[in-house]
Amino acid sequence: MSVNIDSPEGHVIRKMIPFSTLPTNIFKVICGKITVENVRSGTFLFKRGDTSSDLIYLLKGEISLEVAPLNIEVIKAGSESALFAIAHQLPRKVDAVAKGNIYFLRLNTIFLNPPDAKELQKKEHQEIKAAKKADSIDCIATLLMIPIIRALPPVNLRQISEELEEIRVEKDEIIIEQGAFGDYFYLIKSGECLVTHKNSEHAQAIKIAKLEVWSTFGEIALISGEPRAETVIALSDMCLLRLHKDKFLKLVKDPSLTFIDFIELELWQDKGAVLLDVRPPDEYDKLHLPNAINVPLFTLRMQLQTLDTKPLYIIICKDGKSSESAAFVMKTYSLKVKIIRDGLNYVPKNILLKAQQLLKKSGTIHTKKPLIEKSQHISSKIDVPVNKNGDNLIHENKKLRLNIAELKVKYATVEKENKEWEEKYKILFKQTEDFRLK
Repeated sequence: MSVNIDSPEGHVIRKMIPFSTLPTNIFKVICGKITVENVRSGTFLFKRGDTSSDLIYLLKGEISLEVAPLNIEVIKAGSESALFAIAHQLPRKVDAVAKGNIYFLRLNTIFLNPPDAKELQKKEHQEIKAAKKADSIDCIATLLMIPIIRALPPVNLRQISEELEEIRVEKDEIIIEQGAFGDYFYLIKSGECLVTHKNSEHAQAIKIAKLEVWSTFGEIALISGEPRAETVIALSDMCLLRLHKDKFLKLVKDPSLTFIDFIELELWQDKGAVLLDVRPPDEYDKLHLPNAINVPLFTLRMQLQTLDTKPLYIIICKDGKSSESAAFVMKTYSLKVKIIRDGLNYVPKNILLKAQQLLKKSGTIHTKKPLIEKSQHISSKIDVPVNKNGDNLIHENKKLRLNIAELKVKYATVEKENKEWEEKYKILFKQTEDFRLK
């Protein structure tokens, strides 16, 4: 129990060292930290070698200080020796044994010798650092469960773990609302949610997908810069990790996506790549490239499970923005994806004109079964007849087309590298000039 400073025990303690020198307000606080105890004869208050930081003061009775089998000293309450803490040096040099029933007080030294403020700050900083490290390890472990993030460089993973914010949402709470501004990318640490879409304000919501642990969402609006296209509602209490848009674009999106120029498309198609057009059906119906399969972006999540995981998918849209969103979603499902840079805007006009003429001639319309079944493997390779005249010419023509495509790719690569070296040369030249002037 604590001690009242106005009690008989309080008056006795006030005469002890160092309590007699303390200001009244501090002494009052310390009395609130004191515990008064009584023990029977023969009880050890402490033993030789103990390192407990408690101070022991004798209030009533006698204490024997011993080093077996010798009796070193007997301290009596009220004596000059009893004004001081009993054998307080650590580790203890003697045993302290009660001679008869005794009454004593116990006080931890921390209340008389508080640690230096700098030491406390240092300790607190170390504890916070350790806690952050533990949280970081747990966060990275969560990130590694997501394919697209697992493929990022280690330095990105570390930065992402530092920037992620953990939030909790309750069942039926709206996490993202269609039409709102996109500001965060989300990862599900626990719980599940429902993704829905409305074609118009008063239309009935369409269920797009049910997302569970390790799923991600919210990336489409961040990549496209357009309002949220979907509503996400918690189906249970959830724990989410979220990353702000700026950090997401820099640390996750940019290093995750791979682009190709349109001149490379034919080469990849000859190797078995599948061309996906992610524009809305009405735009696809008006104009699309030959062999392009329409998978509108807003229905992509609904149909991902039906996609064959083996081929490489080349994504195209009007300007490349929707393609980036589609590619990111597909990569979270471990699909192999590349994007045609700048979309149809980058396709030469003569090729678009031929595609349009072909559509008018064939009367092709939007397919009702846009996705590739897992048993299929669509390719743009030319079928070479076996038993007809001109077999060799067709075969040679195909080889030439392939060679031309490869040369175009090499040319584009060399041109790009050449521009990069020119920029580096300009920077080095400027640095040299600045150094010379100094």
